[in-house]
Amino acid sequence: MTKQRQFIVLIVVIAILFGVYLLFPDKQGSNEQNASNESIVTFDDIDMKESLQGKTVWYLKAAHVKIDKDKDTAYLEGVEGYFKNDSGELRIQADKGTIHRKEKTVYLEGHVKGNTQDGGVLSAENLKYDSKTQILSTDKIFTLEREQRVLMADSFTGDRVLEEIKATGHASLRGHKIEEVYSSYYTYNYCLERNAYCFCR
Repeated sequence: MTKQRQFIVLIVVIAILFGVYLLFPDKQGSNEQNASNESIVTFDDIDMKESLQGKTVWYLKAAHVKIDKDKDTAYLEGVEGYFKNDSGELRIQADKGTIHRKEKTVYLEGHVKGNTQDGGVLSAENLKYDSKTQILSTDKIFTLEREQRVLMADSFTGDRVLEEIKATGHASLRGHKIEEVYSSYYTYNYCLERNAYCFCR
């Protein structure tokens, strides 16, 4: 067989194989992609909330939500809403949020702003609410302005409306005629009932 004929035969074989591929594509890869797409649903302007004994624990409204049904997780963008209990409310805003239904947690991040019912203003990088423990917390530097005083620390834990808060790690309290700065193993407790910050180890 001449080289010219060999080349022609090679071209014909390639054409046949290409035709077979077009007629019978990789169904497995296509099915996997379709299954993945089916597990993701998206919504715009959706409300989400958690209730306990008929009372709202938290309510969030998001401009855009992506729900991964396989992971039982919702990813939120453009978030606003509130945390609430019998005696107060914390209004909240954030760039993004994640709700893990199995873990029963709400995680907010990106320019997190909060306003307490008694006039406190919270600024933080993130917030996490654990429904199992009913604790609101952050593991990043935050500030809480209240009654002309500014509380700052590396992290805090508290109830979901910040009536009581424990600030830990380089805690400092600044305000009119007051400036107190303590090392990382001290904490501040704020108690709304006593309307005061309490300093303790």
